[in-house]
Formats: sequence, structure tokens, C-alpha cells
Amino acid sequence: MHLFALILFYLVLVLGIVAILLGFPGTFLIFGDALVYGLVTRFRGGITVKFLLLLLAITLLAELVEFLLGTFTTLKFGASKWGVVGTLVGGILGAAWGSAAIPIVGTLAGVFVGAFLGAFFLEYLHRDDHMVAARAGLGAFVGKILGITVTLSCAIAMISLILVRLF
Repeated sequence: MHLFALILFYLVLVLGIVAILLGFPGTFLIFGDALVYGLVTRFRGGITVKFLLLLLAITLLAELVEFLLGTFTTLKFGASKWGVVGTLVGGILGAAWGSAAIPIVGTLAGVFVGAFLGAFFLEYLHRDDHMVAARAGLGAFVGKILGITVTLSCAIAMISLILVRLF
């Protein structure tokens, strides 16, 4: 494989980690990078179809756990379904706003602040109780941190497995 292609391959692996920190599904990026590597090397360069299935399983599990942690943590802190919807919408809008304000760092902050505010405002509109809304917002914030931590751990494990296979 050409040097440029290898450098690009490794950069995309790192980009997967950065994507997770910004609230995006970076595990899919890491999986896609390994898939392209496997296709280019005709699955003879250490990345096999069986290995890709393992990476896909880790990817799907990581994203599911991140979603469920965010949802159940928000609910555990007393939110209704409205608070959970607010978490999802607020996280997306917060990431977009944060990206526009301060790229990268703003995106990460926007995901957390947006999740908190989204849960808070929709819960407050639903129940008209600022204490319940604040707990829902805190649950959304904690759930987002837990979810990103799990996904980041899975991504690091995926990259480690890939590097072990290639070296």
C-alpha cells in the first residue's frame, strides 16, 4: 500500500476518536476505514471479513449503549419522554451552535450544554416544575458523559485491535 494511503488510513482512525468527542458516531468511521483497508488489500492485509464482523459488532454495541445510557440516565433522574426528546434535540442543536461559535471545542461543549438545556426546557414545558426540569437536565448531561465515555472506550479498543492485526 502506498505511503499516502497508509497515512490517510491512520488519520481517519484518529478522526474517528475526534468525531466521538464531538458527539458524532466515530465508531462507524473507524469501521468504515477498516472496511476500505480490507477492500483495498483484498482482505489479505490483516483485515479479514471475519475481523470486520467483529468490528461491526463492537460498533453497533457501542452506539446502542451510548443511546441507552443517555436515555435511561435521563429517565432515572426523573425526566419524562419529553425530557428524553429534549436531550436528543438539544444535543444536536447544541453541537451545531457550538460548531458555528468555536469549531471543535464549541461542538463538544455544545453537545453537553444542548443536551442539558433541551431536557430542561422540554421537561419544564411538560411539567411546569423547574426542579424536576433541572434534574432531567442533569440526567441528560450525566448520560451524555457516560455514553461518550463508553463509545470512546470501544473506539480505542477497535483501533487497538486493528493495529494489532496490522503489525
